[in-house]
Amino acid sequence: MSGPLDGRTAVVTGAAGGLGHGIVGRLAADGATVICADVDTDGLEALVTSLTRTGGHAVGVECDQRDLDAVGRLAEAADDLGGADILINNAAVYASRPWTEITPEEWDRTLEVNLRGYFLCARALHPQLQESAAGRIVNVASLTFFVGFAELLDYVASKGGIIGFTRTLAREVGPDGITVNAISPGAFPTAAEAIHPDPAGYNQWVLDQQALKRRGTPEDIGNLVGFLASDAASFITGQTIGIDGGWVTH
Repeated sequence: MSGPLDGRTAVVTGAAGGLGHGIVGRLAADGATVICADVDTDGLEALVTSLTRTGGHAVGVECDQRDLDAVGRLAEAADDLGGADILINNAAVYASRPWTEITPEEWDRTLEVNLRGYFLCARALHPQLQESAAGRIVNVASLTFFVGFAELLDYVASKGGIIGFTRTLAREVGPDGITVNAISPGAFPTAAEAIHPDPAGYNQWVLDQQALKRRGTPEDIGNLVGFLASDAASFITGQTIGIDGGWVTH
């Protein structure tokens, strides 16, 4: 059975994380060959093995997206497969502490991974996306930018930067036929929630904020990304789409 992304190659950063699994799984199910990038080599191996076992086409590439050479190797891997048609900028780091406790080094690391890395990946893959008949970039932002969560200053600042990056890059590459959009996830139950000392209380607090009274899943994220990567979204660009169960409404 053919899928909407048959014959296309997608690059997904942060693929081994919780949301990454949902994104990669959807793209592979829709027929894309997926290049899974992450610093977690064990997680990458397990992910690629799982995808190929279920009939997906995937390869893993170790990549620290702060490193220009590593991003160059990621672009080479995509070129070896005929060139990237889709880039999903998803990798991010996340830590919670009062803003006065953030060191300059921690601030720099967060911005380097969460924002500079998106820029480096988009720039490295731009020539390939130009050659595609359906170039797509999807950047993962966050609900936290719209709410302004305390004790996440560097993370929230980086996610706000991603929204500005998305809007301006959409203008820059629109003439190339490339769409650029962002998604803004709410609080999804991934390993990142381990930083909270009261998981049950936090879970209830999240449900209290949402209009929908269930927690989101990585598959929910994958469904939205799959849509934005498809031909069905070919006239959508420069947008930030919330996916948070109705936590923030516009």
